[in-house]
Parts: sequence; C-alpha cells; structure tokens
Amino acid sequence: MNTYHPVVEILVKSFGTSPESLEPLHEQMLAYRENTEGLKEALLKHKVTSEAAFQQALASYYELDYRENFDDIAVVREFTEFIPIRYAKKNVFFPLKKDRNNLEVAITNPELSHPLDDLARHFKCHIEPVISHKQAVLDLINRAYDESSASTEEAVDQLDSEETFENILAVEEPEDLLDATDEEPVKRLVNSLLWQAAKDEASDVHIDPTPRDSIVRYRIDGVLQQVTVFPRQVHVTVVNRIKVVSRLDIAQKGLPQDGRSMVLIAGRKIDIRVSTVPTVHGEKIVMRLLYQDEKLMQLRQLGLAKYILNPYQRMVHSSGGIILVTGPTGSGKTTTLYASLAEIDHEARHVITIEEPVEYKLSGYSQIEVKPKLGLTFANALRSALRQDPDVIMVGEMRDTETAQIAIQSALTGHLVFSTVHTNSAPATITRLIDMGIEPFLVSSTIVGVLAQRLVRRICPDCRKSYQPHPEQLRELGITEKNFSKIKRSFYRGEGCDKCRQTGYRGRIGIHELLKITEGLKNTILKSSDSTTIKKQGLKEKMITLRRDGVNKILHGLTTVEEILSITSE
Repeated sequence: MNTYHPVVEILVKSFGTSPESLEPLHEQMLAYRENTEGLKEALLKHKVTSEAAFQQALASYYELDYRENFDDIAVVREFTEFIPIRYAKKNVFFPLKKDRNNLEVAITNPELSHPLDDLARHFKCHIEPVISHKQAVLDLINRAYDESSASTEEAVDQLDSEETFENILAVEEPEDLLDATDEEPVKRLVNSLLWQAAKDEASDVHIDPTPRDSIVRYRIDGVLQQVTVFPRQVHVTVVNRIKVVSRLDIAQKGLPQDGRSMVLIAGRKIDIRVSTVPTVHGEKIVMRLLYQDEKLMQLRQLGLAKYILNPYQRMVHSSGGIILVTGPTGSGKTTTLYASLAEIDHEARHVITIEEPVEYKLSGYSQIEVKPKLGLTFANALRSALRQDPDVIMVGEMRDTETAQIAIQSALTGHLVFSTVHTNSAPATITRLIDMGIEPFLVSSTIVGVLAQRLVRRICPDCRKSYQPHPEQLRELGITEKNFSKIKRSFYRGEGCDKCRQTGYRGRIGIHELLKITEGLKNTILKSSDSTTIKKQGLKEKMITLRRDGVNKILHGLTTVEEILSITSE
C-alpha cells in the first residue's frame, strides 16, 4: 500500500475502501503514483470508490476545504466578465468570493495550476482553492453565466433600430449560448430569447410580426405569455438569424419552411424545431424546444392515480395487443408512451419506435423517423419494422386506415403495439377506429385498453391559499353541497407571485381516463360503435372519467376548479 499514491491510503483509512478491491488494480495503482486524475479515473471506472469520496480524500491529502455544492454562493459578475465560459468549463474551476487579499476558487484538480496562476496575476491576490466534485463546479459555472447574462429586455434595448443588420455572415455557433457576450446585437437578442425560454421551461417561442413591432411570446405550462416586444425594423434580421442556425433558405420568404437546430444553453442540450409561415405583416416564427438532457419520466411520476396506474401497468406488461393513448396536441401523449416503454425490459425485448419526428433519442431502442417526402410513411415504416423481429412497437400516431390495419395485424400476430390517436375521450377512440374502417370484431379482440389524458396546471406551492368555491362550480363538477360538507377539505388556488410569474400556477400534472377492454365492453363494441353506449358500459364497469379524476386532483390540492372545468366536459 505504501507504494501507492497517498490518496489511496486515505481512502482505505477514512472512506471505507477495502484493500481487497485494490488488488486487481495493482499495476494501475503503481502507474498513477504521481497522477491523481488518472488514479481517479481508474478507481471510478472499476467502482472502487465514489467521486465524492475520492475528492474528499484528495482535499484531505492537500489539506484543503471540501464542499459538496455551491448553491448558496452569490455570483460575482466581475468573474464572468473576465473568464470565458469555455475556459472555466475546460479547466473545471470558478472563483467564489474575493476577500481583501484572498480569492476563494472552486476546483476539482489541485494539480492544475495554470488557471489559478492566471487568477492570482489578474486579481493580484492569494488563491485559496476549495475542492469539490465535477458536477458541483459545472453547476456553479452554468448558474454564474446564466445569472450574469443580459436579459431579453437588455438585449432589446441594445438594438439600434436605425440599422437594418442585413448581412448575417457568421454562422458558427458558440459552444454555449451563455458564452456569446460579444456578438452583434441581433445574435445577442436571439441567444437571449432562447436562454430566457430555457430558463422559464417554455415549450414554444412565438415571434409574431405586427404593423408596428414584433411580439415575442413563450408557451409556459401550456399557456402563451408575452415576454417582450422589439422594433419592427429588425424583424427580418431576427428571422434571418434563426433561419441561418436552423439551415433554412433566407431568400425564400413566400412559402412556409421547417428546420431544426441543436443548441447548448447553460450546459443543457436543446433540440429546436423551427417553423416559419408568411403572414400579411411578415414571416411568423415558432420554435419548439425539446430538452434533450431530461431523463425519461417513470409512469409513477406522471400523476397517474393508483386506480389508473395499477391496471395500466398490468396492460403495459401484456404479451400482445394494442394500447392507445389519446388526447389533443401537447397533452403529453409521447411522454406517457416513453414512460410506458421504460417499464419494459428493452434488453430482453426488442423495442422499435416509429415517430415523426423522434423527440427523445435513446440508447437501447431502435428509433425510426418517418420521412413522407422520401416515401417513408408510418405504414411503410411499420411494415419494415415487422421484419426486424420486434417484440414491442411504438407508432407515434395512428393517423390513417392503412397504419391502423397494419397495427391490428401486428397485434394479432403477438406483438405489443403502443400508439396515439387524437380523440376527446377513451370511448370515442373506439368509435374513431371503427369509423376508419376497422372491423368491430378486430377492434374488440386486439385493443387491450385506451388511456385518455389532459395536462392541467398545478397550483403554485409558494402562493397557494385555501378559498371557498362558488356552489355553482361545485354543482358543475358533480359535487353537491351535501357531499362538500362531507369532504371537509379546503379548495386551493394560487394568488400569484414572482416564482409563478403572477399566474398562480407552476408546472403541470396529468388527469387521466382508462378504458379497460373487458368481456362486457367487447360485447358492447360488437353491437354498437356509438361512443355514448361504450361510455355507459365503461361507467358500469367503474371507469373513472377525466372529470372525476380531475375532481380528485382538486380535492388533493393539486389544481383548481377553474382548470378542470376549462379542460374537461361531461
């Protein structure tokens, strides 16, 4: 042991690393006697210790302080102005605070002295390193440049409305948009709009031309909110800038165009889908933001109540059949499908997805992107997928009879098929399939279940207050005053605060309706394709409707009466 780096000895003495676990790494330990970075890499690769434990042992060896995170550190703008974000991330270091003649700096590798020497020369002070793990320092760097970036309003103010900015030649994107501090005003405005949108967790950015100016709106929690206005004179240049980065034709202004771009904002990868359409006042742009760094959600995180989650999970583990998720655009159907696929062991079962476009690129799945212009339609892709020996197939949307028929045949031959349909309720989905020309006996024998869903806004936890709703609203929800006195729960709503942008809502949660295809329902479907008849039979078999599930969410203080009344109908 004495021949190893002293940090190894500290790990064994103080951090529970067993000497036996080091024996297979004997040669590597000897090779890294002088190199802590190589040593760390070898130990972490073979899971001998954790990064946090190694960094603490390193801090002990160098007699330096160790900190788990820097969440409570206030950012100093002077540091972000002096140090480029790329340099900070490359060397994983960032100054914390300056106190007279001392400068505290967060680091991960004490052997990397050049950045610290540069800081000491520039600030003419003594450096006090503080060791942490890599993610903590990167989080600090991202937060520092995030907070010190010019706001959208500042970027608009810096535009010179007298200039027309016709020539946009520099196409090269910065490594991180937060690094683009010295770009020309229009680039800075576009970067700022995207940065602010990512910060506010917006799903879409709308840029609308009007006769006098251009209005920018973000869709946050499903609702459009105006963010800023910029001068009409620079609208064309802003549009051109967005077209350049999404590889669209700048010269083509009279036809709609679709493009995409991948950007990095504060360390987050964001796939941006850009759509332009010509209007009477100029080109309107909508950018859809897909956050690639988000981990796949699990079914239990989607807000499914137990009376829906438990039977739906049993359906997901079926050996064959069709499971449909239905709801309007933007109701979270794709998220639910991916969460359903996450329940399936994709190592033991071959999972193929067919989508337009592929929203989340994942390892372990065969993902096919539909390209109708090249002749690769949902139906053609599904036919080809069936020759790839799949166990589970996810079809992004069942939009035509041909796709539906192939999906039905796939289910009949023992495949488990997931797909979506645009209908208002679970029973209406059965009617839609029959209207598309699928025989009722095929529908009843292949459909395992239909999950209808909507997204409703959550009450902001920071400004939530109880109140007494109007009796008429309660009656509309199906709650009688007699029942209300039995419930003995408070109803809640948000009063509006800075954290929820004065809306009273923050985040969204799903409400659901699950139609299980039982023997009783199979008989009903064979007799009638009417959605009302199917719904009546579903209610007899204890189906919980969207509104009923919504009422339960209200009674648990998750959303408001107004949200459920506006989203659902009975």
